Amino acid sequence: MNDRSTTAPTRTERLRLAWYLQRLSWALQDYPGRERRAAVLQVQEDTLAAAADVGMATAIDELGHPRALAERYVAQLDRPLPRWTSGAVAATLAAAALLYLGLAYAAGALETLEALGGGSVTTYPLGGEVVLTASDGAFSLESTVSWPGVLLVVAVAGVAFALASRVWRVLP
Repeated sequence: MNDRSTTAPTRTERLRLAWYLQRLSWALQDYPGRERRAAVLQVQEDTLAAAADVGMATAIDELGHPRALAERYVAQLDRPLPRWTSGAVAATLAAAALLYLGLAYAAGALETLEALGGGSVTTYPLGGEVVLTASDGAFSLESTVSWPGVLLVVAVAGVAFALASRVWRVLP
């Protein structure tokens, strides 16, 4: 028995355990939400109990890789479940990418206007009016929202969500 068995885990040990549990939780995305939280909490409690006997490093090492532990939990399910968190992240990133592309286009158009000596131009991408103005080093951008633009963002985000979350797993 080591002499640290009666002391609380150090900050480094707590951080190492928290990092392991975070990786385990991410790998358990195919596991139902409440059961996942209960499983992670049980692993935490068991690891803390084992750490009192053998030390935190050994206790975590004995758990194995978080992905392997998660696969053992998921193997107990009847069928794989959707990954809602992954879908939400993918949808957010896809919508943000479209916004970024629109802003990059506007920045390029404003630079072109400035290089041509300034002025104003009105365009109608996806049905929404966009007014770009450049004069004496000052730039302005005015835009309106259109249904085709909204539908494009929703469609791209929806496809990204469906693919990343594996939404078809909802079907029996």
